[in-house]
Amino acid sequence: MASQIMGAIFLQLAIWAVVIAGLIFVLIRFMRAGGNPASAVKTMADPVPGTLLVTASAMPSRNSAYHMTRITGVVSGEGFEPTAVQFGGLIKTSLWPSPGKQLPVTVDRADPRKFTILWDEVATNAEGALGQAEALAAQMRAKREP
Repeated sequence: MASQIMGAIFLQLAIWAVVIAGLIFVLIRFMRAGGNPASAVKTMADPVPGTLLVTASAMPSRNSAYHMTRITGVVSGEGFEPTAVQFGGLIKTSLWPSPGKQLPVTVDRADPRKFTILWDEVATNAEGALGQAEALAAQMRAKREP
Protein backbone atom coordinates (compact mmCIF):
# COMPACT_ATOMS: atom_id res chain seq x y z
CA MET A 1 0.00 0.00 0.00
CA ALA A 2 2.76 2.43 0.97
CA SER A 3 4.71 1.58 -2.18
CA GLN A 4 1.62 2.31 -4.31
CA ILE A 5 1.22 5.71 -2.66
CA MET A 6 4.92 6.46 -3.14
CA GLY A 7 4.65 5.37 -6.76
CA ALA A 8 1.66 7.67 -7.35
CA ILE A 9 3.44 10.60 -5.70
CA PHE A 10 6.55 9.95 -7.77
CA LEU A 11 4.47 9.79 -10.96
CA GLN A 12 2.77 13.11 -10.15
CA LEU A 13 6.11 14.75 -9.38
CA ALA A 14 7.55 13.43 -12.64
CA ILE A 15 4.57 14.76 -14.62
CA TRP A 16 4.87 18.18 -12.98
CA ALA A 17 8.61 18.25 -13.63
CA VAL A 18 8.03 17.55 -17.33
CA VAL A 19 5.30 20.23 -17.52
CA ILE A 20 7.47 22.84 -15.79
CA ALA A 21 10.50 21.98 -17.93
CA GLY A 22 8.33 22.29 -21.04
CA LEU A 23 7.01 25.68 -19.96
CA ILE A 24 10.51 26.94 -19.24
CA PHE A 25 11.69 25.70 -22.65
CA VAL A 26 8.78 27.43 -24.40
CA LEU A 27 9.31 30.65 -22.44
CA ILE A 28 13.01 30.79 -23.26
CA ARG A 29 12.42 29.75 -26.87
CA PHE A 30 9.83 32.44 -27.56
CA MET A 31 11.24 35.23 -25.43
CA ARG A 32 14.97 34.52 -25.67
CA ALA A 33 16.75 37.69 -26.55
CA GLY A 34 13.60 39.35 -27.76
CA GLY A 35 12.48 36.53 -29.98
CA ASN A 36 13.73 35.22 -33.28
CA PRO A 37 15.02 38.08 -35.48
CA ALA A 38 14.60 36.05 -38.68
CA SER A 39 10.89 35.46 -38.09
CA ALA A 40 10.37 39.06 -36.91
CA VAL A 41 11.89 40.40 -40.14
CA LYS A 42 9.46 38.27 -42.19
CA THR A 43 6.55 40.23 -40.70
CA MET A 44 8.05 43.63 -41.61
CA ALA A 45 6.82 45.52 -44.68
CA ASP A 46 10.14 47.25 -45.45
CA PRO A 47 13.02 45.98 -43.23
CA VAL A 48 16.26 47.97 -43.14
CA PRO A 49 19.36 47.82 -40.92
CA GLY A 50 19.60 50.38 -38.16
CA THR A 51 20.72 51.05 -34.61
CA LEU A 52 19.02 51.38 -31.27
CA LEU A 53 20.63 53.98 -29.01
CA VAL A 54 19.77 52.86 -25.47
CA THR A 55 18.57 55.67 -23.19
CA ALA A 56 17.42 53.50 -20.26
CA SER A 57 17.23 49.86 -19.21
CA ALA A 58 16.07 48.15 -16.05
CA MET A 59 18.84 46.57 -13.98
CA PRO A 60 19.14 42.78 -14.03
CA SER A 61 19.33 40.66 -10.91
CA ARG A 62 22.90 39.72 -10.06
CA ASN A 63 22.52 35.96 -10.00
CA SER A 64 20.60 35.28 -13.20
CA ALA A 65 21.80 34.26 -16.65
CA TYR A 66 18.65 35.71 -18.25
CA HIS A 67 16.43 38.51 -17.04
CA MET A 68 13.25 40.22 -18.20
CA THR A 69 13.83 43.84 -19.09
CA ARG A 70 12.37 46.97 -20.58
CA ILE A 71 14.77 48.96 -22.76
CA THR A 72 13.95 52.50 -23.90
CA GLY A 73 15.81 54.15 -26.73
CA VAL A 74 15.83 55.68 -30.19
CA VAL A 75 15.95 53.64 -33.40
CA SER A 76 17.52 55.23 -36.44
CA GLY A 77 18.45 54.15 -39.92
CA GLU A 78 18.25 55.04 -43.57
CA GLY A 79 14.93 56.30 -44.90
CA PHE A 80 13.03 57.07 -41.69
CA GLU A 81 13.05 59.62 -38.90
CA PRO A 82 14.66 58.65 -35.57
CA THR A 83 11.88 57.16 -33.44
CA ALA A 84 11.55 56.66 -29.67
CA VAL A 85 10.81 53.00 -28.87
CA GLN A 86 10.62 50.49 -26.07
CA PHE A 87 11.67 46.84 -26.06
CA GLY A 88 10.52 44.29 -23.53
CA GLY A 89 11.79 40.76 -23.32
CA LEU A 90 14.08 38.18 -21.85
CA ILE A 91 17.78 38.76 -22.53
CA LYS A 92 21.13 37.37 -21.42
CA THR A 93 22.58 39.42 -18.58
CA SER A 94 26.02 39.20 -20.25
CA LEU A 95 24.56 41.31 -23.11
CA TRP A 96 22.90 43.84 -20.79
CA PRO A 97 22.85 47.25 -22.49
CA SER A 98 23.64 50.35 -20.48
CA PRO A 99 22.46 53.85 -21.47
CA GLY A 100 24.53 55.16 -24.37
CA LYS A 101 25.14 51.75 -25.92
CA GLN A 102 24.17 51.29 -29.56
CA LEU A 103 22.61 47.97 -30.52
CA PRO A 104 22.28 46.64 -34.07
CA VAL A 105 18.66 46.26 -35.16
CA THR A 106 16.50 45.57 -38.17
CA VAL A 107 13.74 48.19 -38.40
CA ASP A 108 10.53 48.25 -40.40
CA ARG A 109 10.90 51.48 -42.40
CA ALA A 110 7.11 51.52 -42.86
CA ASP A 111 6.66 51.53 -39.05
CA PRO A 112 9.90 52.17 -37.12
CA ARG A 113 8.22 51.12 -33.88
CA LYS A 114 8.57 47.56 -35.24
CA PHE A 115 12.16 46.43 -34.84
CA THR A 116 14.19 43.46 -33.73
CA ILE A 117 17.50 43.58 -31.88
CA LEU A 118 20.22 41.47 -33.50
CA TRP A 119 21.54 39.97 -30.25
CA ASP A 120 23.94 37.64 -32.09
CA GLU A 121 25.85 40.74 -33.23
CA VAL A 122 26.01 42.40 -29.78
CA ALA A 123 29.32 42.13 -27.93
CA THR A 124 29.16 40.84 -24.38
CA ASN A 125 29.80 43.38 -21.64
CA ALA A 126 33.24 41.84 -21.03
CA GLU A 127 34.15 42.16 -24.73
CA GLY A 128 32.83 45.73 -24.82
CA ALA A 129 34.78 46.70 -21.71
CA LEU A 130 38.00 45.28 -23.15
CA GLY A 131 37.41 47.14 -26.42
CA GLN A 132 36.89 50.41 -24.54
CA ALA A 133 40.03 49.80 -22.47
CA GLU A 134 42.07 49.11 -25.62
CA ALA A 135 40.79 52.31 -27.26
CA LEU A 136 41.60 54.35 -24.15
CA ALA A 137 45.09 52.82 -23.94
CA ALA A 138 45.69 53.70 -27.61
CA GLN A 139 44.62 57.32 -26.94
CA MET A 140 46.92 57.53 -23.93
CA ARG A 141 49.86 56.14 -25.94
CA ALA A 142 49.18 58.61 -28.76
CA LYS A 143 49.33 61.56 -26.33
CA ARG A 144 52.74 60.46 -25.02
CA GLU A 145 54.34 60.10 -28.44
CA PRO A 146 56.25 63.22 -29.62
